Amino acid sequence: MIDLGSQRRAERPGDDPPAQSREESPSEEPLQPKNDPLAGDGPLFTHFKRVRAADPCDLVPHSKLKKYGPEQLVVRGSGITECQYLTGYSDASKSVYSFKIDLHTHFEQKDAEEAEQEKLDGRTIYREEYSTDSASQRSCHYKVPYEGVEGSAFALDLLKTPPRGKESQEWPQRCAAAKQYLGAVMDRILKLPPRKGRAVGIMGKDPCARKDDLLAAIGRSYKLIDVRYSSPYSCDLQLANKAKNQELTLASGLALHERQTGGKSTEQVKNRRLTMNGLYTLNSRSDYKVSKSCQNSVELRRATNSRKNDAHYVTVGLSSGKLELEDADASFEAPPVSCALVTRLTRIVLDGVRRTQS
Repeated sequence: MIDLGSQRRAERPGDDPPAQSREESPSEEPLQPKNDPLAGDGPLFTHFKRVRAADPCDLVPHSKLKKYGPEQLVVRGSGITECQYLTGYSDASKSVYSFKIDLHTHFEQKDAEEAEQEKLDGRTIYREEYSTDSASQRSCHYKVPYEGVEGSAFALDLLKTPPRGKESQEWPQRCAAAKQYLGAVMDRILKLPPRKGRAVGIMGKDPCARKDDLLAAIGRSYKLIDVRYSSPYSCDLQLANKAKNQELTLASGLALHERQTGGKSTEQVKNRRLTMNGLYTLNSRSDYKVSKSCQNSVELRRATNSRKNDAHYVTVGLSSGKLELEDADASFEAPPVSCALVTRLTRIVLDGVRRTQS
């Protein structure tokens, strides 16, 4: 079990050893991956900044959907890049329609090959079929790649929900309706215009904006080898102590959620609730042989209401492991992770979210 309160004398990830014991290896080859589109300076990096600067709910032309009924609800997705517009009638005997836009979804050549290609206003769009989806006969899913940006597309998901108590029935016009709406939003979304108003909470913020401060807090015994943005609002700093064949990953992410309550603790995973700077926080720490971790999820802003599940969460975690794990390493045990350090890192990210713009 990781001791949250005491400072161990044994070296842990993030502890900076005395100068005479630091292991310097300037002559070693860097471990940076080549041509990695998710790298911190890769082709998606600039694109993700534009995605963060835009607001998907600004790009939804509600007037185009009046024929489906009055607005029922506008919901942002957990990844922040989504905006779901529910329209229809509150009468239980009427259907409700969901039009959901996502400004970023991962899209590569393999995805294009598995989708149906169609044309819309001279542009190639891709329709995906979800054969295992029980709602496939009343839904339609399109992706539109951004020009000059490999690995990213915006997506439209359209779903018709049957009247309450009625059986699901096929909606033959589902993709025609989706394509018509897509034609109304496509050009504007691909331009990714900046949001109209001021970004609040986690909106528009870069989870690794304080990268240099985070690295300084971790110390010099681990060297940065990679910065990866798996999405506009999620990044990993990967560090290594090559002399000890150990790796360290700092994960920082921003998301919208309902209030998190934490899972049940086990022998290897301990969860507890606490406060950080007066903010509701969930702390989780794991103690496995080949990987140990500590993570804080901080509720920066409470949810608007129970229907929207739009509480703003900042999550920062640190995990340790072996840089290169081989079959002969059965006796290897990952070094412990300092939860005190994770708390310090979390405060750095929180400060960045509050002060900086993307």
